[in-house]
Formats: sequence, structure tokens, C-alpha cells
Amino acid sequence: VRMRVIANAIKRTINDCDKVFVMGHRFSDLDCIGAAIGMQSVMEKSFNLYSKIVVDKTKTMAEKLIDYAEKNIGKDIFITPDEAMKQVTPKTLLIIVDTHLRNSLESPQLYDECKKVIVIDHHRRAVNYIDNALVFCHEPFASSACEMCSETISCIDDKAIGYAQADALLAGIMLDTKNFVLKTGVRTFEAAAFLRRCGADITRVRKMFRDDMASYQAKAEAVRNAEVYRKEYAIAVCPSDIDSPTVLAAQAANELLDISGIKASFVLT
Repeated sequence: VRMRVIANAIKRTINDCDKVFVMGHRFSDLDCIGAAIGMQSVMEKSFNLYSKIVVDKTKTMAEKLIDYAEKNIGKDIFITPDEAMKQVTPKTLLIIVDTHLRNSLESPQLYDECKKVIVIDHHRRAVNYIDNALVFCHEPFASSACEMCSETISCIDDKAIGYAQADALLAGIMLDTKNFVLKTGVRTFEAAAFLRRCGADITRVRKMFRDDMASYQAKAEAVRNAEVYRKEYAIAVCPSDIDSPTVLAAQAANELLDISGIKASFVLT
């Protein structure tokens, strides 16, 4: 019921807009980009609005998902923050996904320029959150922003996304739940079932999580050289000669948490 109310509020907000930008946080991940792809599709197909995803491709952890979207949806759905700034009008709507903090936005300047803002986020509320949103959809019990966006899309127009958008949303859910292990509730599986009906394929999504040999070896090296402090804290250092140390560090930290007796892991880059 709550998501239906949110969906109706979003519909009312969209009625007076001429274009929509969808933006997430800096160093965007699969959940951030997946949610943005889903909302961009709804804005374009259901409301026939000019809609773009604002992302800095040089500073993202979702390169594979962006490449997949450009091949299967279109290269024109992504736009840089500088390009978006040039196109802002008084009626421009900014949809913020996977964050509710101004300081963590991909472009705080774009947020400052846009008079109409919608926030969709699942993180626990922190201080200095965005407090001028026309619609503030905040669900800390949700597994991911992609889960929330999937529910919203199903309430607005369940035919607004194709298989590629469904794949992107499912990838975000799988990332934030660690393949449906963490923070997974009934609504998480219902959202995944909706995406499966829309054409999402687990095999295609799993390919986005695959590493190349160099990255896999670097991750294995970080785990192999980890030291255990006070019998329950694993500390490791990520090799410095790889392209995406932040992503690899997160993966290595997850691997260390699977070791019996380890309560917390720290991987330095």
C-alpha cells in the first residue's frame, strides 16, 4: 500500500515537468545504476518525457552494467553532470536514487539547480539529509534501491521496462543482498519475481559479477595475506597494481566474512 501511495505521488509530481534527470551517488554501483535505469525507462515510456541518467563514467563501479545498458538499451540514456547542468529548466525534475545525502550525490550542483526533487533510498537516515524533496521515499527495511524502484514501477506501469532494464534492477538487488542472503525479505523475492516476469535472466545478470583473471588473482592474494587480529577481525591489503581497487577490496572483504569466526573484515587500498 505504501508503495502505491508513493507511485501516485510520483505521478502527480511528473504532471508538471518537462524533463527528468535520474542521479545516484558518487562512485555509483550496480544498485545505484540499476535503479536509475529502471526509473529512466518509466519516465520515457510511460510519461513520454525526455529522461537521462546522470553519471560520471570515469568514476563508477558499475562499468559492466553501463556497457550492458548501452548495448541493449541505447548509448543516449547516459549523460554527464556537466551536460545535464546545461539542460536544466525551472520545470526539470531530479530523481535521486540510492542516497539521500547531498554531499554524496554524483553532482550536488545539479541538485541545487533543480527545483523539483524526488528521493528513493533504502539507507538508514543520516544527518544533513535532503529535506526539500516533493516525494521522499525512504524505506530502510528494503534490501536495495532496486527493490524499491521495482515495486514503484510495478505500481506505475508494469510494461514500462524490458528485459535489459529488468536485468539491471535484478543486478542491483543481487549485489546489495549478496545473492539473496543479506537483508532479504518477502518483498525482495516479490520484486525479483516481478523482474523475472519482465524478462530478467539470472544467467545474464551473473555475468556482470564475473571477474577477469587478473582481478580474481589479486582478490585471492589479498585474502591469502590477510591477518587475523584478536581472533575475530580480518585485516588485509589490496594489491596496488589493479584498475579497480575499491571494487576488489569490497569483494575481498566479503570473502573474508565467510571465514568461520570472523566478525568484521577490513581491506585497505
